[in-house]
Amino acid sequence: TEEFNMIHPPDVIGKYAPDAIIGKVGTGAPAPAVAVGGGVAAPLLDKSHGKQRNWEKSEKNRKARMDGEGKIGGWIGALAYMVLGFMKEILFTIVPQKNIVLTNDRIGLTRSAMFMFIFMIIHAVGNLHIFLGPDDFNGYGYFYVRLYWTGFGFHANIVEEYILLAAVLHVVIALKRTWDISINYTVSSGKLNLAISGITLLCFMTIHLFQFRFGETQPFPLCPPPYLVNIGTVFHLRLNLFWIDTCTTPVAVRDIYRMEFEVFQNIHWCLFYIFSVVVFSTHMCLGWQK
Repeated sequence: TEEFNMIHPPDVIGKYAPDAIIGKVGTGAPAPAVAVGGGVAAPLLDKSHGKQRNWEKSEKNRKARMDGEGKIGGWIGALAYMVLGFMKEILFTIVPQKNIVLTNDRIGLTRSAMFMFIFMIIHAVGNLHIFLGPDDFNGYGYFYVRLYWTGFGFHANIVEEYILLAAVLHVVIALKRTWDISINYTVSSGKLNLAISGITLLCFMTIHLFQFRFGETQPFPLCPPPYLVNIGTVFHLRLNLFWIDTCTTPVAVRDIYRMEFEVFQNIHWCLFYIFSVVVFSTHMCLGWQK
C-alpha cells in the first residue's frame, strides 16, 4: 500500500520476506463473503473472535501526552521527568548493551555524556569537603578506597571502573563520529568545536588523574567510621560523615588535603585548572545542544 511504501525502504519485502508476496493490493477480484460459522477462507485459529484491536485510543492518549504535560505539571514535573530520564539513560550506559559494535551511533555518546555529567556534579560536591578540614577531605578519599573490594581484583572500586568505561566509550564514539562526519570541515565552520574541546579535556583528565589519583602523598592518620559512613553525626548535627573523633588505631591514608594545597600554591596550575573548567563548561553547553 502507499502507507507501507512511505515508511519502509523499497527492498524490505524482497530482503526479509520474499516468500510472503501474493500479489499487489487492488489488482485482484473482491474476496467472497465468509459465513459467520467459518468457511474455507476463514482462518483456522481466529483468536480475535471477529474483534479487531482499535489503536485510535492509544494514539489519542499519546498525542495528549506529547501536547500536554505529565501527571506532575509545571516546572516541578519537568524537573522530575528530566531526572527520571537521566537515571534511565545512566543505567543503560554500558552494562545492558547486547554487544559491543564500533559505530558512529549517537546513543552511546549521549548516554555516556549524561552519566559523566552526573558524575561531575557528584565529584564537585565531594571536593567541597576540603573546606571542612583535612580529616573530612582525606576521609572522603578513603571512603572510596574502602570500596576497592567491589573492583573485581583491581586497585579501584566499581564506580571508578564504570566511569573509566563510560569515558572510553564517549571518547571512542566521539572520535569516530568526528572522523566520519566532521573531519572535512574547517575549524572556522564550528563543526570541530566539540572535538577540539573534547581532546583538550582528555589531556586535562590525564594530567588530573596522574596528579591526584596516582600521585605520591604523605600518610595521614585518620579514624574512619566502622561502617563506611558515620551515621551518628546526623544526630549531633555535624558533617563528619567520613571520620570519627577518636579510635584505638588510626589508619594511615593518602593526604590529598595537603597535596591539593601544594598543587594550587603554584599560580600556573591554578590558571591551568581554571582554563580547563572553562573548556569543560563550553564542551558541556555544546553537547547539551545536541
